[in-house]
Amino acid sequence: MNASTVNTEKLLRQVITSVAQLPPSDLLVVYETISDLKQKESEKSTLTAAEILARAKARAAEMSHLSHEEVVQRFIDAMERIRADAIAKGTAIEGEWESD
Repeated sequence: MNASTVNTEKLLRQVITSVAQLPPSDLLVVYETISDLKQKESEKSTLTAAEILARAKARAAEMSHLSHEEVVQRFIDAMERIRADAIAKGTAIEGEWESD
């Protein structure tokens, strides 16, 4: 076993313990969340390279009329929405990235 495996096993034990202590009404929420995660993961893996390329080309065509600055601003806006969502979900922390 390596450090990653030990940390994963420790986290899994903590999750199982926490779920076991939830009231029955909250267990359905946990189950639905896990189902949603599985569905999102399976959707990612079902796309072929050709489908990904086709989607990228279609998206590029949709944005072809925009200036470089507008495309960059849309990218920045999307990143800010993703970060805000991650902060709300507790999967990111607020603050500026200083450095590595």
